[in-house]
This record gives sequence, C-alpha cells and structure tokens, in this order.
Amino acid sequence: MTARAAQPAQSISPAVLAALGWQSSQVVRVRALSALRVVVCELDESEHAERQKARLLPTADALLLHCRAHVDPSFLTRPSPVRIHGAVAARASWPPARENLAGFTAFGARVAVLPEGIASGDAVRAEAIYHGFGLVAAEPPHQLIQGPDPDIGGKRTWVHRLVEEIVYDAMVTRGAAEGQISGGTWAAKRS
Repeated sequence: MTARAAQPAQSISPAVLAALGWQSSQVVRVRALSALRVVVCELDESEHAERQKARLLPTADALLLHCRAHVDPSFLTRPSPVRIHGAVAARASWPPARENLAGFTAFGARVAVLPEGIASGDAVRAEAIYHGFGLVAAEPPHQLIQGPDPDIGGKRTWVHRLVEEIVYDAMVTRGAAEGQISGGTWAAKRS
C-alpha cells in the first residue's frame, strides 16, 4: 500500500472537473487500496504549512503509519493535509469503471466518465444511483448526467488517514517535481 513517485494523472478534461464543481482541484494518479485510481483533491495549505514546519513528511505506508500512530496517537486525529473530492474513472464501458470506483466508497465521491450512450442508459443510471456513483459524458461538453452521492458516511478509521497520506504524498511528490510545493516526501527522503 505504499505510494511510489507520483505518476502522471490519467487525462481528465477540465470540463469534466467543471461539470462536477471541482475546477480548482488537482488530479493525481495513485495506488490506493491496491488499485490504481485517479483522485481529485485539494491541498489544505494551512495543514501543509504546519506539517512542513513540524517536519512531518507524508506517511504513505501502512506499517509506517501504524508506527507513527503508536508513537503519536494524535497524528491520526490531525486535520487532513488534503481534501479528497473523489475518484474518477474514465472508461469505455460501465463494468471497468464500476470495478475501479467500488473500493473508494468511504473516501470520497465516485464518478464514472463514460461514452454518453452508455452513461445515459437506464440500466447504468439505475445501478449508479443505487451505488451513489456520478456519471459524466465522455464527449464534449462533458454533460453531468448524474451527480455523485455526496454522503460517503461511515466511521473514520486509520485507513482513511492512510488514503489521505497516499494522496498527500502523490501531491507533494508531483508538486516538488514541478517546483510548486516545497518540501520532500517520505519516499524521496528514504532514497
């Protein structure tokens, strides 16, 4: 479950983000909970600054997170350094999109970007409504067919923090590589 160096995000059109109201967000591609996912998120600037000041690097490894939580239990209740809006899966058909998004239930909204003919079909819309998935047409102007369920619910656990740390690591790694975010990452410091 360790995050590696940030990979270029799957191409998600800015129009798709705008249709979801996420136009000021960043898109990162991470391996979270054993699946490669495209996550839309924002850096919490104040928490990032606090963590930089305290020299708290991203903790994107389950064992390391457990160790950090054992030494400092308050780490798990710190504000998240990222705000995860959700995961987006751009696919040619519904089953692969559904499969990729299903494991992200507790962490944010889930949105499938599909060809309009598929996304607007009754069977896909009914299943997406049942599971709380949003649907966006893959073709311009990227019409929002159905908004995602904003209520992700569930009790917050250490796994939530792990996913946030994986996303944070990817954001900081990418930002440092592009010269946008100061500071290194746990992975960069180890190598």
